[in-house]
Amino acid sequence: MKENNNRRFCVAPMMGYTTPYARKLYRILSRNSFLFTEMIPAKSMINSKNKDLVIENNDNNPVALQVGGSNLNDLKICSEIAYSYNYDEINLNVGCPSKAVQNGKFGACLMKDKVLVRQCLESLQNNKIIVSLKCRIGLGNEMNYEFFEEFIEEVSKSGIKIIYVHARNAILSGISPSQNRTIPKLDYNFVQRIKTKFPDILFILNGGIKSLQEAKDLSNDYDGVMVGRLIQNNPFVLARVDSMFYNDGKNTSINEQIIFDYFKYIKTKVDNESIFRLLSPILNIFFGVPNSKIIKSRINEHMKNRNLNLIEDIFMHFVKKNNLLLN
Repeated sequence: MKENNNRRFCVAPMMGYTTPYARKLYRILSRNSFLFTEMIPAKSMINSKNKDLVIENNDNNPVALQVGGSNLNDLKICSEIAYSYNYDEINLNVGCPSKAVQNGKFGACLMKDKVLVRQCLESLQNNKIIVSLKCRIGLGNEMNYEFFEEFIEEVSKSGIKIIYVHARNAILSGISPSQNRTIPKLDYNFVQRIKTKFPDILFILNGGIKSLQEAKDLSNDYDGVMVGRLIQNNPFVLARVDSMFYNDGKNTSINEQIIFDYFKYIKTKVDNESIFRLLSPILNIFFGVPNSKIIKSRINEHMKNRNLNLIEDIFMHFVKKNNLLLN
């Protein structure tokens, strides 16, 4: 089993965003951030003929594979798969509130059955890969610390030592998954209290973190932070993470080399993958840059023809011209 990596700064698993291509860009920008895959249903991980397009690792370590499921045998197989793909960790999703996930009998609805969650975590363990959990602090509209503590008490019997906590309740009906990221109120105090109760477990704080400085401040009080939408909106903020969180020399410079390295990677994938899926992570380089609409329009035209060389040239010129603004 691999040694624990530093989880001071983690990029949250995000459906449709933390693809292998996004993770490649994240790793180019930050050597140390702890990365996550999208949440992958156990059945898909086992049976999909195209699973390599979803779970490819490409040595982007440190990185965790997040799985959704509650069938104990399936989870055991998934843990072996994660190990074979050189992941550092396999993480059980007990936080997603979507109807589709509930219908599959995994995600946040599993918090209703803490014994089953403990059994799921035990099934993932194989002495080869670290097992962790990502959960909410409760279910429904009522805040109930005792429920949360009893849940952590039970799952801790599995022997897990890393729990990522989205510090909101999950509301399983009446609001959408996106609303579940904002409407239930945050309560970081739940995570502070549980840290005191279970000092041998690393609790990584997730939810509502809107800037790198806020993340840095919170990381001084918790075992680490997990950031999602901030990275979704502008992954290029990762260029500052190594210096801010890991004392790892200078910030990564956003320059032509980053564009070159990323396109060198995706050019090997263009015959088997959607051009939009390949390019979507890097398109956010335009976040907050004035007058970039025309450039994005030109890129969209070339995307129709799958002409990566012309698109790469546009990015190279943009980065060279806007170097000071981007950095």
